[in-house]
Amino acid sequence: MISTSVFWLAGIPLAFVFGCSGGDGVSQTGAGGSASVGGGASTGGLTNSAASGGTSTSGSAIQTTGGAAATGGAKPTGGAPTTGGAYPTGGTKAATGGTKPTSSTAATGGAQATGGAQPIGGSSAKASGTGGSWPVGGTNATGGANSSGGANSSGGTKASSGGASSTGGANTGGTSSSAGGGSSAGSPGCGIASSLKAGNFTESVGGTSRTWMLDVPSNYDGSKPYRLIFVWHPLGGSGSQIVSGGFNGLKSLSNNTAIFATADGLNGSNSEASGTGWWNANDGDMKLVQIMLDKINAGLCVDQQRIFSTGFSFGGMMSYTLPFVFDVFRAVAPCSGKDGVITYTAKYSRPIPIMAFHGNNDTFVKTALGKAFFDEYRVTRNHCGDQTKAVDPSPCVQYQGCDQPSIWCEFSGAHETWSQEPQAIWTFFSQF
Repeated sequence: MISTSVFWLAGIPLAFVFGCSGGDGVSQTGAGGSASVGGGASTGGLTNSAASGGTSTSGSAIQTTGGAAATGGAKPTGGAPTTGGAYPTGGTKAATGGTKPTSSTAATGGAQATGGAQPIGGSSAKASGTGGSWPVGGTNATGGANSSGGANSSGGTKASSGGASSTGGANTGGTSSSAGGGSSAGSPGCGIASSLKAGNFTESVGGTSRTWMLDVPSNYDGSKPYRLIFVWHPLGGSGSQIVSGGFNGLKSLSNNTAIFATADGLNGSNSEASGTGWWNANDGDMKLVQIMLDKINAGLCVDQQRIFSTGFSFGGMMSYTLPFVFDVFRAVAPCSGKDGVITYTAKYSRPIPIMAFHGNNDTFVKTALGKAFFDEYRVTRNHCGDQTKAVDPSPCVQYQGCDQPSIWCEFSGAHETWSQEPQAIWTFFSQF
């Protein structure tokens, strides 16, 4: 199906045509998705395209080579905005205060040592975790052990930041098993009599009302640990848009084997764009993710070693960012995202499986900038070499010699979702 959307940018109507594969794609226009150009009209506008079975989002995170900083502290590198009016190319994700301990592993016995989290204020270190590695092919070793010979951390299960809290309430930075391998580790919500139901929920985060959404399998069994998959919307989108689009086409593929969660971003802006998104003002988006993790883990049976994140454009930026802030994610699949827009404090840098997607002709969120953030995972976190081999779906390639699977899919297209993304992402997540 071919759809044409018209957006107004600086008083000029811009029409964009995008394709949608599959019969259940949904096209919606999110509030506040239009670009706001400071000092001149952008000719790029907002582009949308639906993945097969997924959503067609309006408004996406826009990128620029200059301009003012994004709300929350993103710092431009200078220069005028490029055609297409995008986000600043840079931006700080520097932590403030103290340096992070040089290891993210937990103290012997399981729980993370008190004080392991980075203090607020100053620069952050991205020390490599000490956990073992999975085979290059991406599947866990027989028996589930992450490292050679047994458990992931020395002496026991590695504690994760933002994991399940103790039964009965939220505990920021609570204890859960690391996403590093091993057998299923259920959350405190396993086996409880009254489980959390699917629906919309409202939280107060720093005095701001935030809404998030939950989808629970229709045949949910409280004694069985389920995968938990976060799906984040692009600029101008909404959580309800993600829900109505079947969580970017993943829900139908999951066949009742996964719990899904999403949320509404807040309005924000920089010199080139405005609308609902993940601006993380006052760390509000990261605090919301923590609340969601705590409540879902306390109210449902979640496999603590099977927590994932994906999303397109601004949602891709969110998925790239979260593993630097939380140590609970088993794998991520960012789509058409980049660094430098979301401000955050980097706390973790252990190797983590990643499958990233980006159009080879993306001038909205430039392809080279998406590849640069992927390479931060590939080189710095996963210690890959430069050699690749072709993997499905074509033209995806998997880098060799990595501590964790690292797959880059640069497809033919602009700033849009790729028709093969839903199936590729589900297949990728399913191996863990």
